[in-house]
Amino acid sequence: MNWRLIITLLVVSAILAYLGDRVGMRIGKKRISLFGLRPRHTSQIITAFTGVLISIAILGTMSVVSENVRTALFSMKFLQSQLTNLTAELQDSRDEVQLMSIRLVESQSKLEAQEKKLQEVQNQLASVRPELEKARGDLSQIKNEKNALEREKYKLDEEVGSLRQEASRLREGLIQVRSGRIAVFAGELLGQHVIQPKSSPSKVDALFQELRRRAEFVVGLRSGVSPDEITLAVDLEEEKAKIQECTNSENRKFIRIIANANVLQGEDVRVRYEVYDSRLVYSKGENIASRSWVPKGADAESFLHDLLAEVNHQAVDEGIMPDPVSGKVGAMDATAFFDAVEELQKATKVMSVKVLAAENIYTEGPVQIVFHITPFGASS
Repeated sequence: MNWRLIITLLVVSAILAYLGDRVGMRIGKKRISLFGLRPRHTSQIITAFTGVLISIAILGTMSVVSENVRTALFSMKFLQSQLTNLTAELQDSRDEVQLMSIRLVESQSKLEAQEKKLQEVQNQLASVRPELEKARGDLSQIKNEKNALEREKYKLDEEVGSLRQEASRLREGLIQVRSGRIAVFAGELLGQHVIQPKSSPSKVDALFQELRRRAEFVVGLRSGVSPDEITLAVDLEEEKAKIQECTNSENRKFIRIIANANVLQGEDVRVRYEVYDSRLVYSKGENIASRSWVPKGADAESFLHDLLAEVNHQAVDEGIMPDPVSGKVGAMDATAFFDAVEELQKATKVMSVKVLAAENIYTEGPVQIVFHITPFGASS
């Protein structure tokens, strides 16, 4: 409460009422007449005027002392207008707030629905994740298999390309063979020579020279020309290295001269050297293979051919070097072979057929053999 304003209004009102009463009494005593009125009426007018002055003084005092009173007296319509506008704006704001509240509720409902859907999706994702991991593992395995297949395909493509080239060379060789123009085949053995341990450089060099002459003789014999007209294309650096390898060697060695490629008649023969250690495989008279011969309905020639094939296979397994082209490790005199066939055909009981080493047989071969045929169970 504004006590200062209240006290001020009471004091001013009391003063003005006292002054008005005093003025009215004096006028009444003097019987003053205003505007031709009776003194009693004049006193009433002055008393009413004093009340007006009291009201004016109260309003003026309140206006001076209180800003709110001044605003209420002089700006009431403006305030009412502002209050109306503010009320309208407040109502609009309330409507907007209400609308926003409704939208907020709708948004919250949508948010709850979305959160529910999100939870469902997360649950589905959690249930699908193991399958996804498995699918990733399967995909990784498929990729690895695909890479392996691609590498295998690449290797197969290379092999196919190599086989095509080889087939092309074979077709060319076949054409040349049919036309009778091939003198030497690729990989064919043209000769070999044994080099004893501790051989001197001069001796080894002489053996290499002899090996070349032997190869020239073989090619010349096939081509029907003089060996002097045959030219061997040799890598001199390779030949020097092979000679060095065989010189003063602690072990028995043998050297082979091999044709590098098919050679047409009249062409230079490209050759290479191959050096191997030589060791004793079969001693003279050693039993290499044996079978029993049953004469009833058997073919002696086929029997011996099978036995010789077994000897060839066994000799290769024992380390004897076969011919690069034919795969054979030796040859047998036809007379000795057919003598053995005839002896088996004449037999009337089971015979023991042994294949014996005719000489000491080393790694380089050849495998020289003899047949030893005796009745089965008889002492050798």
